[in-house]
Amino acid sequence: MIRSAPRRRSIARPVLRSASMAAVVMASIALAACQPVVRTHGFMPATDEIAQLRPGEQTREDVRAILGAPSTTGTFETDTWYYIQRRTSTIAFYSADVTEQDVLGLRFGDDGRLADIVRFGLDDGRTISYVDRVTPTSGNELTVLEQFVGNIGRFNSEGSANRPGNPSGMGGRR
Repeated sequence: MIRSAPRRRSIARPVLRSASMAAVVMASIALAACQPVVRTHGFMPATDEIAQLRPGEQTREDVRAILGAPSTTGTFETDTWYYIQRRTSTIAFYSADVTEQDVLGLRFGDDGRLADIVRFGLDDGRTISYVDRVTPTSGNELTVLEQFVGNIGRFNSEGSANRPGNPSGMGGRR
C-alpha cells in the first residue's frame, strides 16, 4: 500500500474566488450608477379626456371638470390655460437633458367658452438667451478696508454704554 503525500489545501483559491466575486459586484454597481435617472414633471391629461373637448360649446368650468386644473395660465392673457408635462433624463452628476415635452394650450373666447386647442412638442420650443448685463446702481462701492475704517468710532462711543435704555452698550449718536 503506497501512501501518497497528503494534499495541501490551497488558501489562495478561496481568496481568489472572493476577490473575483467582489470585482463582479463592484462592476455591477459601477454600471448601475451609469443608468439615467428619468423624471416626469407636470401634468398632461389623457388622450381620451382631450378628445372630449369641443371648441365653442364648453365653458371654463366644463373644461376644468374634464381635465382638472391647468398647470399655468397665460401671463398677460388669462384667457389661455396651459397643461405642461416634461420628461428629463440625468446621468450621474451631469445636468438634466429634456427628452420629451408636451404642452396643451386652451384659449377661451370673450364669452368664456373654449375657442381653440393647440398642442406643442419639444421641437416647437425655442432657446432663450439670458442677458448677463448688470444694472448700475447709484452710490459708492466701498472696499472692505474702506468699510472698516468708516465704521471706526460709530459703535461704543463715550456715554452710550451707560445711557439708560441701552443694555448692550452699542450704538451712539449718529
